[in-house]
Amino acid sequence: MNINYFKKYSLWILTVCINAFGNFLMIKSEIGSGPWIAASMGIAKATDIPIGVCTIMLNFAIYIPIMIISRKFDLLRLIGSFFVAFIFGKFLDFFIINIWWIESSNLICKILIFLAGDLILTAGISMYLRLNIALNPFDQFLQTVNEFLIPDIRKANLVYLGVPLLMATLLGIYNGFYFRGIGIGTIFMFFFNGIFIKFYHKFIVIPNYILNPRSYIKKE
Repeated sequence: MNINYFKKYSLWILTVCINAFGNFLMIKSEIGSGPWIAASMGIAKATDIPIGVCTIMLNFAIYIPIMIISRKFDLLRLIGSFFVAFIFGKFLDFFIINIWWIESSNLICKILIFLAGDLILTAGISMYLRLNIALNPFDQFLQTVNEFLIPDIRKANLVYLGVPLLMATLLGIYNGFYFRGIGIGTIFMFFFNGIFIKFYHKFIVIPNYILNPRSYIKKE
């Protein structure tokens, strides 16, 4: 394998790890989950299906709008997406088990942990969106909206997070105003994550020989 391909795939694995660590910190902050997790919690409450299974169901369901918007179905990309979801889960479990001591009852510390997690998460999303190897199905939805509907990543992110946030809110009302998973952190993510991702797109530069190793080989 060409060294540039090795660098690209190594960086891709690293971004999934970064994504998982960011989510881990936000979970530990206890001031609001991501909208997709909040939606999974709402489905679990309404159906008595485990949250993990509900998340898998949403991963499959989100492919319907992805196929409608992109007008194509890529089986290999679908398999790759669920592989990402799998290794993401493994990284997340690793952090939860081995870095259990990160927690605080102090509100200021909780906010700082959440902010650190969200900044790390959005950096990871920015990089692996641009690497474009295989994405978590939820993040592939963001990429599809950004590529085919809304060129501005900040505005595309509002759709990406707005859909599950609306689902979580409606399910919360249906479940007797049960809004577990929705907090100030969830609202913060809705309004600011797109700005962070757009910033990282410019701030974190990935060399072209890593983004497009095949083109680089041709030039040689």
